[in-house]
Amino acid sequence: MECLGEAEKLLTPWMIADDLGAPTRRRVEERCRVLARAGFVRMARRASIEDKFTITGWGQLYLEGEVDADLRRPLPAPRPPEAVRPGWYAGFG
Repeated sequence: MECLGEAEKLLTPWMIADDLGAPTRRRVEERCRVLARAGFVRMARRASIEDKFTITGWGQLYLEGEVDADLRRPLPAPRPPEAVRPGWYAGFG
């Protein structure tokens, strides 16, 4: 999140991974999506290319020590709520 806090533009996971030097692009993208579900970063979806991310007000407050991350924790789920098919789709409902 520090990379996003210092950036003045939207960043792709590849740009963040390159800046950090260690994690893979996939790992950075996974973590950014979790932070987006918690409200700390905002995701700008792009059709056929990588999504871009930027920090939100909540994320900036967290970096400044004003927000407790335990109070803004996303619910654990294998898939985000908007990507889960309804029960009737699989014939369960």
